[in-house]
Amino acid sequence: MKFENPPERIKSDDLLDDYFSGKYDDFLKKTDERYFYWDELKYRKELPYDDPIKSWSLVKLHRQGNYKRLRFGGELFRYSLTTHIQQNLHEFDLKLIGGLYKSPITTFDKAEYLKNSILEEAIASSQVEGAATTTKVAFDMLKSGRQPRNESEQMIFNNLRSINLITEEINKPLDVELIINIHQTMTVNTSADYCAGGFRSDQIFVQDFIDGEIAHTPPDHAYIQGYIDDLCAFANSDLEFIHPIIKASIIHFMFGYIHPFMDGNGRTARALFYWYLLKKEYSLVRNISISKAILNSRIQYDKAFLKTENDENDLTYFINYSIKSLRVAFESLINYRDKKKKDKESANLVAYQALNKGLTKRQADLVGYLFSKPDAKVNITAYAHKHDIVRQTARKDLNELINIGLIKEEKEGKNIRFSITSKERLLEYIEK
Repeated sequence: MKFENPPERIKSDDLLDDYFSGKYDDFLKKTDERYFYWDELKYRKELPYDDPIKSWSLVKLHRQGNYKRLRFGGELFRYSLTTHIQQNLHEFDLKLIGGLYKSPITTFDKAEYLKNSILEEAIASSQVEGAATTTKVAFDMLKSGRQPRNESEQMIFNNLRSINLITEEINKPLDVELIINIHQTMTVNTSADYCAGGFRSDQIFVQDFIDGEIAHTPPDHAYIQGYIDDLCAFANSDLEFIHPIIKASIIHFMFGYIHPFMDGNGRTARALFYWYLLKKEYSLVRNISISKAILNSRIQYDKAFLKTENDENDLTYFINYSIKSLRVAFESLINYRDKKKKDKESANLVAYQALNKGLTKRQADLVGYLFSKPDAKVNITAYAHKHDIVRQTARKDLNELINIGLIKEEKEGKNIRFSITSKERLLEYIEK
């Protein structure tokens, strides 16, 4: 990926005078909101100066005054806690998280969505790292419980086991043992299995997934332990409050930056991101797939890493990307909740109208459910169990619905399943 490094900054008295005079505060506020990288800023109209480099120097002077500094492995990293980031975090906690608690998903729907989102995360996290299996095939494998048939399926299977592992380890501090345990779970029975159990003892290079060029050179293996010790101390310390989403984002980035293993670093980094948010009681994180958001914006994900590293280890680029990805993932959860609510209202209305047409309460509930889920199928056993009736009564109910053309009977192997004839036929029945 071709990426232009920022230029050397200009240092001059007139630049300092302009900055402290507040002359360009509106412009600097906008750069905080968008957090432009050099190659984004230099082509913008209405820069403070005709010289883009001088304008960039003003932006960097402003950022430098706002930086919070961190050290990992003796190396300096920094980030800006901009007003825009603080506003986003507030809205995230208040509107997205708070909104989901105020108008929650029903227990049944939550269980269904939780199961699917965990599977989705396991699949997407592996696909980010190159797993070639389609999402449908992967879902079928995980839901059926069959064993993986190839490397890609094994990666996905391992990711699912790792997600289950981190939910059990949220009360533990971050340490080398936990990191290695997560990584081993991620890589077992894959081509990366050889590097599990300990940190790398050689230099590696991270290639760009598009053009294969070297995108990142991690620290020398001799310094890995020092970086990891500092990362663990950072994750475990509560001496200075840092918003959990910011801290989780920094842990995610730093693990990818250190690249302590020969392979499997990206999957482990995203698992640690989840682990930290769950540890800080962001329990709804279980219901989202951050990796799906990353997979759908893979170029922006890689650019966030590169911008951070190329611009004086400014973590703000990656923090902004993480917040945006979390927002996308949680908005999917909200859309799911709203769809479920709409489906339930639709099902209740259809059931009420069907009841007025002379169907029994059991039959009306069934056609209402099938109307809201036209691809769903039921069998006699499930129907009888749900309504606490014998199979003979269940069969009688279903036969009556077949006779009036509302449902149809299909044989699937040794099983008999029932589904809606069509939504149009049901509407015609209840509206006539």
